[in-house]
Amino acid sequence: MKKSTKGAIAAGSAAVLLMGGAGTLAYWTATGTAEGGAINAGTLTLTPVGCDASWVYAAGQAGAGTPVVLFVPGDVVTKECTFTLGATGDNLSATVDAPDTLTFVTDPTGTSFDATVSATYDLNGTAIADGGTITDADGGETLTVAFVVDIPYGTADPTGINDNDMQGVEATLDTLTVTLTQVDPNP
Repeated sequence: MKKSTKGAIAAGSAAVLLMGGAGTLAYWTATGTAEGGAINAGTLTLTPVGCDASWVYAAGQAGAGTPVVLFVPGDVVTKECTFTLGATGDNLSATVDAPDTLTFVTDPTGTSFDATVSATYDLNGTAIADGGTITDADGGETLTVAFVVDIPYGTADPTGINDNDMQGVEATLDTLTVTLTQVDPNP
């Protein structure tokens, strides 16, 4: 056999051996463990303290500050409610809001009575806007919400709002709601 043939066979055998061992590369590994420990979540609460005993006429209205006995279209009435704010969490941020719609039941039913609601907010003597932000620094503070109900003037057409058919109506307002909604601190 020629030297070149022997060399070619040896080179081929070496290549086969190298290829056969390619999938079995060995290396060292090690793992370690560490105690994870506990992490605790913060809180976001709104605890009712109380509300005014009755609705009163809003500032700028005839009889401002006096209790509502019998309202008429065009009146704006208000009621203040107080809440204790619970806010804990390193990066807690939340908005304060009240619904823009008002749910009510009238007696008698089916009248043209209609009203809208809005709210203003005061956090320990400082006014904040609807959608304003509170943080964990506000935890334990007092949030005062003034709900404002606007009973607009009626309209002349018979399918309007607050027409003659709502005279003597009793409107019972559903629960007034204030909502705190957490916002992403890292948008």
